[in-house]
Amino acid sequence: MNLFKPEVPFPVKVLSVQDLTRHLKALVENDRLLSGLWVQGEISNLVKAASGHCYFTLKDDQAVIKGVLWAGNRRKIAHDFKNGDFVMAFGGLSVYPPRGEYQIVVSDLRPAGIGALYEAFEKLKKKLQAEGLFDAERKLNLPFIPRGVGVVTSPRGAVIQDIYRVIRRRFPNMPIYLVPAKVQGEGAAAEIVAGIERLNQDQRVDVIIVARGGGSLEDLWCFNEELVARAISASIKPIVSAVGHETDTTIADMVADRRAATPSVAGELVVPVKSELLGLVGRQVKRLNRSIKTLLALALERYRRAASCRFLVKPSLMVGERRVYVMNLSRELESGFKKFVTRAQHRHALVTSRLNGLNPLTLLKRGYIMATDSEGRVVNSTTGLQPEQELKLCFADGNAVARVVNVEKESADAAS
Repeated sequence: MNLFKPEVPFPVKVLSVQDLTRHLKALVENDRLLSGLWVQGEISNLVKAASGHCYFTLKDDQAVIKGVLWAGNRRKIAHDFKNGDFVMAFGGLSVYPPRGEYQIVVSDLRPAGIGALYEAFEKLKKKLQAEGLFDAERKLNLPFIPRGVGVVTSPRGAVIQDIYRVIRRRFPNMPIYLVPAKVQGEGAAAEIVAGIERLNQDQRVDVIIVARGGGSLEDLWCFNEELVARAISASIKPIVSAVGHETDTTIADMVADRRAATPSVAGELVVPVKSELLGLVGRQVKRLNRSIKTLLALALERYRRAASCRFLVKPSLMVGERRVYVMNLSRELESGFKKFVTRAQHRHALVTSRLNGLNPLTLLKRGYIMATDSEGRVVNSTTGLQPEQELKLCFADGNAVARVVNVEKESADAAS
């Protein structure tokens, strides 16, 4: 019994995969619309080959398309690009027969944000930067161990689950308080601001995470609004921004006290690893116990040495030894002083004897006379003496006045 009954007639000609692919390739590449068009999407799976060619995928939230940028066209593009960039690509569709895939052969590539949104982003960025909202000096430090972690994000999706999982793994009993908020579309900015203000008033929360998954510039736009930036800047509690992919940058990231590349990283930033802290505390307690035991042992040893000291056992021994010591010092001082006085008296006698030998009165007492003229000059020669000149004669016991009667000079022969 034949169970297979085809509903269509058996084909006269069967196409090979190659023939079918060639036909599709011709249809696609000969279509005017598909030969030159702009496609907008996010770059992913970017590969920059050593030859200069670039291979990547353009995607949005509904579909993906392969793209290739040959080296010759790449050199004409002024800006660089990377995974996560939201771009507009111009080119023509083509079919790649070995894989049966269609792709866009790109000849021009531009940031998709160039337009109203990008201009608004740059304008607000410059304004807030001029006001100092991006300055590092105004940013708050994250608490070492917060009492609780507040999260402003959508209650649905992988973001809150990633944050919850990381915090629970690192610090199992850390309280987490979620304030649900829209993170995309109309009214999202107001809900994010309300969530930040609510957590600022919650005494159980010491740090706040504002988070969202990846998306295009339009998807993340609520985090580029001035309302949200002002709320983050005015927060009295530190805020960690975890918005978009690692390559995405929003105004909220710039104003926040810390930026996390992903929601999981935000969870790592706000809490330490509890097991590591417990291990550290345990090691410190053991170290402290060892130090206390060492100090007690040293104190006990000092007490034992003090208890065996004969001076502490009988303090009078110390007093007696000190008394003998002082008496010996007193004797040495007295003996040294007497020797000093004797030497001083001896030196005084020598000096007195020398001075007496030089004293003119000593010579006068031995019978010598000193004569001076009327002006008090000592006369020690007959030269200059005149008859009838008065001289003053000094004796040991007084003075007398004499007059020169005659001057007799001793001849040279008699002097010799």
